Amino acid sequence: MTNESAINEEFLVCALPSPELASRRAEIQRLIEHASSAVARPDGVLFTFQNTDEIAHALLDFIRFEQQCCGAITYELRAEPPHTELALQLRAPAALVTSVQKFYLTSEPAANDEIA
Repeated sequence: MTNESAINEEFLVCALPSPELASRRAEIQRLIEHASSAVARPDGVLFTFQNTDEIAHALLDFIRFEQQCCGAITYELRAEPPHTELALQLRAPAALVTSVQKFYLTSEPAANDEIA
């Protein structure tokens, strides 16, 4: 392992080309604005959303897209009784948790986040 790869393990790395990343980030922020709650968890982030058809479809689309470009994150979507909310759990390896939380819980990427 080179010194550079050791450093990069601490940053969220997205496979999207830089020009597409800003647009995608804006799409993600619009989705997150619909969240009823967003909570940092020891292994990532937990969002809750109102359980509507529109939100359910948007969350599935989000997961399908993100799993292609951010392969280190585990995406879990669930509805628990009484099924009025949807929970979206994003889980990351320990070295990436802070970067995932910064990316999804702030409106702008941190200056030291290397998302490219």
